[in-house]
Amino acid sequence: MPIPELTIRQRLAELLAGTFRSSRQLAELVGIPERQVEDHLSHLIKSVGRDRARRFVMDPSACQDCGFVFRERTRLTKPSRCPRCRSEAIAPPRFGIDFRGGHQG
Repeated sequence: MPIPELTIRQRLAELLAGTFRSSRQLAELVGIPERQVEDHLSHLIKSVGRDRARRFVMDPSACQDCGFVFRERTRLTKPSRCPRCRSEAIAPPRFGIDFRGGHQG
């Protein structure tokens, strides 16, 4: 019997398990446009939220010029400009999936 292929969301979940990656990195690894990754991540957040063993985490965007961190931002996309110094040099958010209780599986 052939092994069923993983869905894009399952592949994203595997790529995020125990590590942090940006949506651009995920797009390159999965082979889809970055905007599609962001759509899939919003669904993945809901799926992981229902799982008591895992939790979705986001390392927020930060200004590379003044160090401002976008802690309150809930959108998955990178901000266009820093509200403090108006710089456009913004590091993108990174995403990951942590395993609660310190074990995987």
